[in-house]
This record gives sequence, structure tokens and C-alpha cells, in this order.
Amino acid sequence: MKFKFIGNAGGIFTGPNGTTILCDPWIVDGVFECSWFHYPPLKTKVKDLQNVDGIYVSHIHPDHYDERNFDFPKEIPIIILNEGPNFLKKNLIKKGYNNLIEIKDGETKKFREFNLTIYKPFTGHIYEESLLGNLIDSALVLNDGNVTAINFNDNTPDEKACVALKNKFKKIDLAMLNYNAAGPYPSCFDNLSTDEKKKENDRIIKRNFDYLCKVIPLLEPKTVLPFAGAYIIGGKNYFKNEYLGTTTWDECADYLKKNLNSKTNVICLRENQTFDISNQVSLENYERIDLSDMKKYIQIIKNHKYDYEYDEMPDIKKLKDDIILSKEKLLERSKKFDVDIKSNLFIDLDGEKIIILNGKEENRELICSMDNRLLRRILDRKSHWNNAEIGTHITFKRIPNKMDRDVHSIMSFFHL
Repeated sequence: MKFKFIGNAGGIFTGPNGTTILCDPWIVDGVFECSWFHYPPLKTKVKDLQNVDGIYVSHIHPDHYDERNFDFPKEIPIIILNEGPNFLKKNLIKKGYNNLIEIKDGETKKFREFNLTIYKPFTGHIYEESLLGNLIDSALVLNDGNVTAINFNDNTPDEKACVALKNKFKKIDLAMLNYNAAGPYPSCFDNLSTDEKKKENDRIIKRNFDYLCKVIPLLEPKTVLPFAGAYIIGGKNYFKNEYLGTTTWDECADYLKKNLNSKTNVICLRENQTFDISNQVSLENYERIDLSDMKKYIQIIKNHKYDYEYDEMPDIKKLKDDIILSKEKLLERSKKFDVDIKSNLFIDLDGEKIIILNGKEENRELICSMDNRLLRRILDRKSHWNNAEIGTHITFKRIPNKMDRDVHSIMSFFHL
């Protein structure tokens, strides 16, 4: 078995008899409301990935399922988690993809030479700042009878899951583990100074690395590949790269090699480089990411315009009326969910604070602001709150600076 890396959470598994499974093909820059870019920039095109035997899509976030450019032959089987409510399944069917291989949590299905096992989110949130991501994700285990690889993408396992996976599969040859927590904190939280954001950035990165040092010895994989969550911000929010709470896979690999208390090998791959899982060897020489070149590239893409920047400014009175109407709809939708909202949430509309949610704690506030054109799109369902949040388009002020997870989660249902 081999794995060829493309970018972020994308790549191709190839079985010993040649069966190919493409994973999470985000190829074209500009997901999350146009702000996410690959670095290094990809040479691969969607047209280069048409001749695969199957496609695994872990979840609906656009860096895994890029609806804009998900353009593959309809006869190719799409492998997804069978768990409802399944927005990914609805979206695929709407686009004409009916050849779905649906696998329930913990179930194993045969696909050509592979035995495929899929797991729903192992836990609600490993990294608190990751917000909604882990609630909708999945992980894929591939076994060809001799070799076992686990693609965790964003579905970072807890300790209990690691023990269970090790007991079930015995020998894990490759574990592909997320090392970044994609979210708006600390880059979008203006209750923090620039120095405080940088300190929080460093704390979050170290927290993520330390967590991997804790769970990898429980999995005991032969090799670990730092995987998924690799991106930079382009457009007018480019300056947030300085304290995004993310870093390169090189930095993760360096930390693991120094601090990991196990015999696990740690590797990194560049675009179109292949790791031979069976023989535990990389087939090409790896070259580290040049951070100075990355900074130069960010200066190039900072002039990129987001789609909503081409819209006309909305009528403020109409916008305010629709905020109130969306608030009423949100309160009705929130009754379906068991949420524990502590903060009073406001939207700052041109200096006017409009209350959206009343929290349990009187002196706890979360104030949100954004470009009025993006807010208009969110209300009209042309954009999505969670995508705007992960794309660093929403600015927050929270008092005190304490995470109120359910507030962020429930705002995904804020629209007309």
C-alpha cells in the first residue's frame, strides 16, 4: 500500500493491486469564503484526478469537500460516513452523485482490495478552538490484509479511541494526524492585543503538539504523518497569518521527533510525494518549507478579493430587519439542540449592538462584527456563518476571554 500526498487533507491511497482511493480533494484556492490558500501552491488540477477507483469525503467543510470544484465522473463511487442528519450526502445527491458507498460508524466494508472502516467523531472537541469541525467529521481506516493506515484528517482521536483502535487493528502502519486547530481564535479576537494573540498562538500550537505526544504512544503506529489543517490566509485578512493558531507540518514533525516518547517514525511529504507504507520508506527526497518564501507568497495573495467584496453595500434598514427575523428563526431552531449558552451574543451593525442570544451569565459578552456584504450573504444563505468564522472573516470581542463553545456552534443556524 502507498499514499501520495497532494495538499492539506488530500491524497491518494494505492493498494498493492492498483486500486486508488482519492481523499478529500480540495485543490482550488479560495475555500472558506475565498480566504484559504494552499502553501506551497498546488500544481495539481482537478482534471488530473479523474481516473481513480473511489473518492473518500470525510465531511462537508470546504477544505475537504470543495463544492465549487467537486467535478468527477458520476460513476466513481463516493465513500462517506452513514450518519444523520447527513448534509454531505444531500449535497452530493443534489449534484448528481448517486453512487455512494455509505459506511456506518465502526462498520467495515469491502472495496476491491481494501477493507474500509469509518468512524464518526471520536469526541465533540479535542481542541476547544476548533469549534464545529469535529461534530461533523469522520476518519477512515484502510486495510489490505497486511497493512493498516488510518486517515484521521480533522477527526483527532481521544485517548479512549486510540486504545480501542490499537486493540482492534493490532498493527498500525501509518497514522495521519491533524496538528492544527482551524478556527478564528486567536486571530479574530480583538479583545486581545497583538502580543496577546501571538502568545495564544504559541500556546495553542504547543498544546496541539503535546496532545499528539500523548496519544501517539497509545496508537503505536510505525509512522506518523502530520496531516490536514495546512493553509494560509489570503486577501485583506492576510495579516492574521501571524497569529492564526496554526503552523507548518515541519514544525510539528520537529517537535514530535524531539519530544515523542515512542519509536514511531515521523515523516513529512510535499505535493505528489509518495510514502510506501508497506516498506516504510518515502520514495522521494523531502525538502522543508521555506518560511521566507511563504511570507513573500502571502504578500502576493494579500491583494486577492473575496467574493462578497464585489457585492453592493446592502440597505442598512433592511439588513437590520432581517437580522431580527433571523434571530427569531435561530431561537426556534435552537430548541432542537441541547445547548448551554453562557454569553450574551451581539452583532455590531455599524456601531449598534443588536442582541441575538441571551446567555446565562449577565456580565459575559461576545460581540461579532463583519463586512455588511458578508452578513447579507449569511442571512440569505449564500454564505455560511461557520465557514465565515473559520475563514477569519468575523471579528469577535469576548468579555471575559473564555470560550463559550455552544454559542459558536448554534450560530451556524443563523439565517433567514
